[in-house]
Amino acid sequence: MYEAFIDLDELIVRCRDKQARKFIKEAVACYRAGAYRSCIVAIWNAVVFDFLHKLRELELLGDKEALKLLEEFEKLSSEKKFKELWQFESDIPKKALNPFELISIVEMSDIERLFEDRSRCAHPSMTSLEEPFEATAELARYHLRSAITHLLERPPVQGRAARERIFQDIKSEYFPTNPELAIKYFQKSPLARARLALIKDVVLGLTISLLTENLPEDERERQFSAIHAVSSMFLEQTREILNEKLSDIILNKVVDTNWDKVIIYLADVKNWDTLTEPCQLKALAFIERLNMFDTSRYNYLCEQNVYIFFKAAQISFLKEAIYVKLQLLTLKQLLSLKEFCQEKLQNSSINEEVMESLLEKAIPQASFHELVSMISKDNNSWNEKIYLYLMEKIKEASLKGILRNLSEITQEEKLLKITEQRLLYLLENACLEELLEVSKYYVYELSGSNLESAIELLKTSIIKLSQQVVFDKLILMKSNYSNEFLDDLLKPILIENLPKIVSNFRLSYSDYDAAFNANILLEIADSLNPAQWESILKAFCENNQIYGSSRCPGIFESLFNQSIVLNKNSVQPYWLSFRENLNTFHISDKNINRLKQVIDSYLPIK
Repeated sequence: MYEAFIDLDELIVRCRDKQARKFIKEAVACYRAGAYRSCIVAIWNAVVFDFLHKLRELELLGDKEALKLLEEFEKLSSEKKFKELWQFESDIPKKALNPFELISIVEMSDIERLFEDRSRCAHPSMTSLEEPFEATAELARYHLRSAITHLLERPPVQGRAARERIFQDIKSEYFPTNPELAIKYFQKSPLARARLALIKDVVLGLTISLLTENLPEDERERQFSAIHAVSSMFLEQTREILNEKLSDIILNKVVDTNWDKVIIYLADVKNWDTLTEPCQLKALAFIERLNMFDTSRYNYLCEQNVYIFFKAAQISFLKEAIYVKLQLLTLKQLLSLKEFCQEKLQNSSINEEVMESLLEKAIPQASFHELVSMISKDNNSWNEKIYLYLMEKIKEASLKGILRNLSEITQEEKLLKITEQRLLYLLENACLEELLEVSKYYVYELSGSNLESAIELLKTSIIKLSQQVVFDKLILMKSNYSNEFLDDLLKPILIENLPKIVSNFRLSYSDYDAAFNANILLEIADSLNPAQWESILKAFCENNQIYGSSRCPGIFESLFNQSIVLNKNSVQPYWLSFRENLNTFHISDKNINRLKQVIDSYLPIK
């Protein structure tokens, strides 16, 4: 890894081990005093102590090879075996490379050269007496820098062990998913002062995993966080690595079914400048064949494909293909994309101007609902283009169309008056069936907004027309369009016709008719008088279409429970006589037996 000229005091600060830092301070002092031989000797001493300190750290991590080497050193030291200790020192560069991978082969050569020069400086007998070894300032500074950047500034874990530790950290569910926090995490890891080989292994390892493996989403999120952090820490190195290897990885390792991962990676990881032409051609072909809508399911929007499509818009060489594909979409499809962007894509890479330019061409031919869907929440100049056509469409809109879009169009002052006029006209000229239908589908879209006046107009129109219809026909209409809003609205009319409802129940002529009439009774049970209750319960026991119905006993359980609530948990006399009459029914009738059990649960135990 290339670094600019490093100040001597900065080299001292970079040393991790205190003992090694002490010797480096001594080496720098010697250098500044011109004592270059002493400087080189002190540098080697720092290397020895740093290596031993790293062995102790590795021992704490459970490295058996480090423990074995430490025990060997301590034994030689305690027994004062100086020849063997000399050999131990001379082997430090090789041991640092293998098995511990603390340095690379090139770096090992530099450390071996330091050991050789240290021996020349400390042992005159190892050099020619006629030509004694002369250490220069350049040589001393070279060794000073090499020792620190190759070994002393780095944590004890590099190479294979470092890779394994880093990837194990990323796999943990507690690894930060925020790249800024991931940077802080890595600054306390082997990546803090990593060699290029380690950076390359991490970047390529994460890249291959993100492009080829089907991992859980939370793990992919951690991997993206990690690669963003590494890219920020080693910007130039990451760019160089990806420019050299990314295309080959994509072409040789990614299967067709994983090309969505390629698009996501290229959009999220920005530290690459070029892809080979074959790689770009495959990406273009993938986007051209990407279906955002399932035509077999009424143009159902495929959200995952749309997400990939918008990711692709962030990749420069794909932008033109993206815009061409957008121009081929129908207005309905464009509006679906626009809605998807607003709801689920906070930062769409296809900007508002592009979408608007495509939509603007379609405004003159757009339907009423499509024009409403085009309205922007914060772009008044865009809305003005729409209002010109929308005002004309409102004058022709159906009742369903008005109510479906009412909450959107009445927020605009320019549209409010013309909309209210159209709504009033439609309500006054609609038939009851149409009003009942729109109440079933659109009332709850209006509720909870500022459209109470529209709801009141609808209520008034329904009541007015309901009073003009024969009661039996109204009841049939109610069953076809039943909903809570309509039930509440028509309840006063039901109460006015209580005798008719009781009579209809008593004369039920089929299983379905009995259940239908019983459900009407359930709606107005709180308005029944004792005589009507007695008539209803008597009809249950006498009309075989009622007691033989599979549904009526269950409805009468609800009627009984409602009676209990209305009478403050007391059982009324007519229910007691009704219970006695139930004993005359066949004992194997499970529906009747369940009704008995419900009533008995409120009676005193005999």
